[in-house]
Amino acid sequence: MQVNGQPHPFTPGLTLHALLRELDIAPERVAIAVGDDFYPGGQAPDRELAEGDVVEIVRAIGGG
Repeated sequence: MQVNGQPHPFTPGLTLHALLRELDIAPERVAIAVGDDFYPGGQAPDRELAEGDVVEIVRAIGGG
């Protein structure tokens, strides 16, 4: 499994929401891609992840 370009340990039964909790990331503050599936903001389903999944998590940053 890969998260943001880095290898990440995979445990069977790991879900997307559990991964976000493990990384201390609030789902409403990010956009998430799992393979070819893209989820904006807090709309990411709590789907089960697979060992070969590639997950990209992008944080929204405001500025001016």
